[in-house]
Amino acid sequence: MAADCEINVKPRRQMIRVVRRANYFMSTCIDLDDGRSWWAANWAYDAVIESIAAELCSSTLEQELAAWLRMQTCAECGPGLGSLDVRELSPGCRLAFRKATRQALQTAATQGGSEWQQPEFFPGWIGKFRELVSMMDAIDRREPIPVDVHPVEPTGDRVGPGWQISDEH
Repeated sequence: MAADCEINVKPRRQMIRVVRRANYFMSTCIDLDDGRSWWAANWAYDAVIESIAAELCSSTLEQELAAWLRMQTCAECGPGLGSLDVRELSPGCRLAFRKATRQALQTAATQGGSEWQQPEFFPGWIGKFRELVSMMDAIDRREPIPVDVHPVEPTGDRVGPGWQISDEH
């Protein structure tokens, strides 16, 4: 148990690396603009990321972001290794991601889960997806982070496409 306590006091990125090496970190997350984190099972995270990527097609930057997002899935990185910190995206990609996330939820809700291999999982998945968008809406309304939520500190890293464009302007 002492190892668990030790892991929890480390910075998030280091903690995830240590926990993943221990091979019991089987959920993934999306860190949002104010440090809130949305957590989901590997398959649910991957399906959300794929749904968002499918909406990103109206510009070269969006297509590059879609390809980059698909590389952040557990299917590509390994179980428990998919993650995304929205704050690390370029401003243009962050905006495109937020817009595509809302559109992807709307598209998924309209299509339903009848085409899913296991349609019985769709209601739980769409509920988790709605939770992600609700968290984004709360941030947009500048609602305080709930007391029981411990925000993730930003790393300051720059990931994904679009940074060269941002730096030029």
